[in-house]
Amino acid sequence: MTAKLFYDDLYAKEFDAEIVSQSGHEGRYNIILDRTLFYPGGGGQPCDLGTLSGVEVLEVLEHGDDIIHITASPVEGRNVHGIIDWSRRFELMQQHLGEHLFAGCIWNLHHIHTDRMRIEGDNVSIDTDIPEDINALLEAEAAANEAVWQNIPVEVIYPDMNEIREHARKLPPENTIPPVRIVKVEGVDYVPCCGLHVSSTGQVGLVKVTSCENHKGGSRIYLRCGRAAYRWLASVYGEVRKAEAELVCGYDSINEKIAILKSQIRDLKAQNDATVSRFLKPLADSLVSEAELQGGRKIIRHIMTQSGQDDVKHLFRLITEYDPEAVALLAGVNDAGIFLTFGTSRGNKGVDVRPAFRKAIELLGGKGGGSPFCAQGWGKNAEILSEAIDEAVKTLQA
Repeated sequence: MTAKLFYDDLYAKEFDAEIVSQSGHEGRYNIILDRTLFYPGGGGQPCDLGTLSGVEVLEVLEHGDDIIHITASPVEGRNVHGIIDWSRRFELMQQHLGEHLFAGCIWNLHHIHTDRMRIEGDNVSIDTDIPEDINALLEAEAAANEAVWQNIPVEVIYPDMNEIREHARKLPPENTIPPVRIVKVEGVDYVPCCGLHVSSTGQVGLVKVTSCENHKGGSRIYLRCGRAAYRWLASVYGEVRKAEAELVCGYDSINEKIAILKSQIRDLKAQNDATVSRFLKPLADSLVSEAELQGGRKIIRHIMTQSGQDDVKHLFRLITEYDPEAVALLAGVNDAGIFLTFGTSRGNKGVDVRPAFRKAIELLGGKGGGSPFCAQGWGKNAEILSEAIDEAVKTLQA
């Protein structure tokens, strides 16, 4: 049995131990010690990293009563001196307790249940059983930071099951054998947890919600806590300063400036669309008037050189406006590749262009998709573009 020193002293950084067993080959050695400060991971918190007598520890796993330290090379001798990566450990403890504070607050304020906490890099993610509720998130964030500023001591206790059932935010699995390790923050959280946490809420420093997304009928919340939150805010501040310089304004005017720019872009796009339509109108007229019936359908095929998807889409819109019964197989070719638009008007219910589109896009080594009346995508192999469209025409006529 490996003695778990990390539970005895959360702030110890170095230790001495004896090797109980060592095995392995080809760059992966499993080392079991009689005692260790290396936390093996659990409860969503990653394992500790560091060194054993100068040999880098790549991973730490718990196996029964033993803790296995995985290294890339063997450790010489029987006695070892271990050093954990303290900066990493401290940040993980900040993040873990920060998650407890947020989860406890959102439960206390709104009875929103959280599950599946996971720390990955600078992000802490937790899942809830309800869709995104931005007001609840912000209220819980504010309450969590109030708890940080109160600098409440963090207690680790092993109460009886009746007390746990009465007070715990979530219960341990039914098959859990007491004693159960409870992490308690007075007035904020009371929950079973095997992880490591800083010893007072003030050491978390900051709890910040960074994003939320709908996930499996509920939502997934992303937090950053402690140093990770500071790094994120410093990065955001840097981006804000760049935006201020580009927009020639203060941070409190950025949204106003963006709204003005978006309005200008919409106006310019409308002007551009009108100009493109004027230039393409004669071409659309010519294609529609000169098209012949093929297999009972008016099929219009055209390849636009040095043109992108905007040009192709404009031409497609003009053709289907002029002749709602026409089927247009259009392609634009430029340095970015081939853009295809196959379709007809929405009112032309008897046509499904998808089989023809799939045939062409497959031959062109591209990807795309769409609806029965309009399919679009990008392809390659411009040298066989004409042949690919020929095959699409055959598919339409079949």
